[in-house]
Amino acid sequence: MRSFHLEILTPERVFYRGEAISLIVPITDGMLGVMAGRAPITASVTCGEAYYTTPEGEKILFSVWGGMIDVLDNTVKLLCDSALLPEEIDEEKERMEVERSREALKSKQAHIDYTMSKLMLKDAINKLKVKKKKSIN
Repeated sequence: MRSFHLEILTPERVFYRGEAISLIVPITDGMLGVMAGRAPITASVTCGEAYYTTPEGEKILFSVWGGMIDVLDNTVKLLCDSALLPEEIDEEKERMEVERSREALKSKQAHIDYTMSKLMLKDAINKLKVKKKKSIN
């Protein structure tokens, strides 16, 4: 299969830079799949599980949080707030975040605080789901 150049970047690090034969990421209205030769597109990435496939056929599962994907000329750039492999996710920390967010949602809050609590809950639940899944194979 043909490959494309993939860069997955967060504010803290280069999560991945290299060749890939596919990439699946969550976008606002579903999932976006990318393979070599795909038509150009720019889309908003949401919280969810994602994966890319290396030229050797290994599927790498990761948790992604917010950002943009840009596909142009057989190059894909995924700029996201967070990208974590299952082994990088601290299960206890995320379980505590789920509880904290659920408690915050029960209390009376300003709209912006309520929205942030919902987003933090969604992110923590997603990370726990990715941690539990560990691989896509």
